[in-house]
Amino acid sequence: MEEKMELNIIKRIKNIYPKLSVSHKKIADYLIATDQEIPVNISSFSLKSGVSISTISRFIRRLGYTDFAQFKWDFTNQFKSQNLSDVSISDGDSPTMVAKKTLDENIATLNGTFNLMKEKDLLRATDLIVKSEKLAFFGLGGSNIVALDAYHKFLRVPLTLIYDTEYHMALMQTTRLTEQDCAVVISHTGNDSDTLELAQSLAEHHVPMIVITSFPSSPLAAFGQVCFFSVSEDFQFRSEALISLTSQIAINDCLYMLVAQRFGKSADKVLQGIRSTILKKHTS
Repeated sequence: MEEKMELNIIKRIKNIYPKLSVSHKKIADYLIATDQEIPVNISSFSLKSGVSISTISRFIRRLGYTDFAQFKWDFTNQFKSQNLSDVSISDGDSPTMVAKKTLDENIATLNGTFNLMKEKDLLRATDLIVKSEKLAFFGLGGSNIVALDAYHKFLRVPLTLIYDTEYHMALMQTTRLTEQDCAVVISHTGNDSDTLELAQSLAEHHVPMIVITSFPSSPLAAFGQVCFFSVSEDFQFRSEALISLTSQIAINDCLYMLVAQRFGKSADKVLQGIRSTILKKHTS
């Protein structure tokens, strides 16, 4: 199974441990054994773990982090949040406690997703979308909800949008796109055969792709000019796929706000037109 972007860093490390090199296993062993704290800087970490700074940098990038500071922040805050609240729901929990534990898990998922975002990827994705002649959204199964959410949001900016719920119709749409357009392709696993067919068709027509998935090493991620990774982890009564919807929809929000910011007054004009039309329908 492909490596996913879990909230729990130690679990993520254990999942990929058999595939690690000898030097990377030394880092993994150190982190697994550590008592919830790591050295304040990468030089100290290098001395204590017994591996070079460059090796640590490569290991951190493999986990999806840009630099040591980002990794350290996430590692430290993950344990803080785990100590603050036990997210397991028990029979004796009150309705408000169930709500609190559920929202705490969502907050942790969103923080983990944000920590994996990179400035250059956000800028690149914004450029691809703003400069596109047509912007298309593709997602099947549960990811169709995320694609619909993105389509609904982006109706508020001056772009020509494409979205279809049915696989064969979506596949036909891929053949109508070109290198002047942009496609946002969403899949939790990044390994769904139909979604990969869509991505393959888009690639054959040289369509730039923004990929949203929970699995950095998935086949779908390889198609993306830009990739965003949604953190997900099993939570009582909810699967990782359901939790990933929270962070994927939040990624949509980020991209929409960046694009709306770039369009400025043009986006304001579109939004005002939508509101005006809806208001007329409700008052007529």
